[in-house]
Amino acid sequence: MATIRLEGLSVFGHHGARPYEKEAGQRLEVDLELVPMDERAESSDKLADAVDYDMLYRTVREVVEGRSFHLLETLAATVASTILERFSIRRVKVRIAKQNLGWTTGGRAVIEVVRERVA
Repeated sequence: MATIRLEGLSVFGHHGARPYEKEAGQRLEVDLELVPMDERAESSDKLADAVDYDMLYRTVREVVEGRSFHLLETLAATVASTILERFSIRRVKVRIAKQNLGWTTGGRAVIEVVRERVA
């Protein structure tokens, strides 16, 4: 079974526990790892049998840019559940990275959430 990865999706959102984070907003990096429900696309070579990458990207943007959360954990879980609702996916891993934390040593926060379709 193929694994689909979309990496480095750069999106802008107004998320954070502190008011200045939500007010100013920030760029987030989102990575997705997905396992389709079946292997049809591997042999058919038809987009209709595959997961549409453009639609996945639009879904990520819709959630990240259209809503506001205090925690990256909640944001990542919402992206994952929305993907499971809309796509023929067995398993999805959402990884969200946030830079510019204001730490003098640099660094970034990374949250990873995995969701699987219940049989």
